[in-house]
Amino acid sequence: MGAIAPTAIPSTQPLLKAHSLSKSFGGIKAVDRAEIEVHPGSITGLIGPNGAGKTTLFNLLSNFLRPDSGRVMFNGAAIEHLQPHEIAQRGLVRTFQVARVLSKLSVMENMLLAAQNQSGEKFWNVWLNPQRTLQQERQQRELASEILTSVGLFHMAQSYAGSLSGGQRKLLEIARAMMVQPQLVLLDEPAAGVNPTLINQIGDHIRRWNQSGVTFLIIEHNMDVVMSLCDRVWVLAEGRNLASGKPSEVQQNPLVLEAYLGQ
Repeated sequence: MGAIAPTAIPSTQPLLKAHSLSKSFGGIKAVDRAEIEVHPGSITGLIGPNGAGKTTLFNLLSNFLRPDSGRVMFNGAAIEHLQPHEIAQRGLVRTFQVARVLSKLSVMENMLLAAQNQSGEKFWNVWLNPQRTLQQERQQRELASEILTSVGLFHMAQSYAGSLSGGQRKLLEIARAMMVQPQLVLLDEPAAGVNPTLINQIGDHIRRWNQSGVTFLIIEHNMDVVMSLCDRVWVLAEGRNLASGKPSEVQQNPLVLEAYLGQ
């Protein structure tokens, strides 16, 4: 795929850091003073039992929900006051547990809609600088074609996104996130509802993108995926931090076994 510049932040400093995040719904604390750090170049996992607050935490990190309290720092700057599209423009994008695609647009059109800072979005540029607009459109179409080829969806580029299988929609949503050329991608259960062959393919794509400089934070219930992909794992239970560490350490943690694995 197209070049994605690795972050220049020193590896000792978190790329994303949340401090004391809380969110309540009708008196129920979905997230309770949660902390998380994601370091540049890592694949970090976020696990926990159903109802632990993982997706709510993702919504807070990407500001699809405003926190009741706490801070979110990305690239050393606070982002909890920004709109989701402003956060995406800074290089932090997210996917959803149920893949969100524009079903009545083609796969290619879904990809192109994610492209950032297009001169053709400003009406006068179409008239005053048409060559630049056309060149930019060609470049974005080439990038989209390259990414779709890398995930095995290029042959469906002109098909309606609504005709894709559930697993293919997941791939399209992740591929569309790559169009932003992000620094950090929040993946919400990329393996959920996906057949084992496609799960392996998604894992391979995540590793390759990570090697090209993209950092990932992944919610996932499939422990095989977590163990094979993640450098570090954070565990939530009842909206609170329960444990964090290397996957092998977390897997053997008695508190995690009790809360997450039911042992």
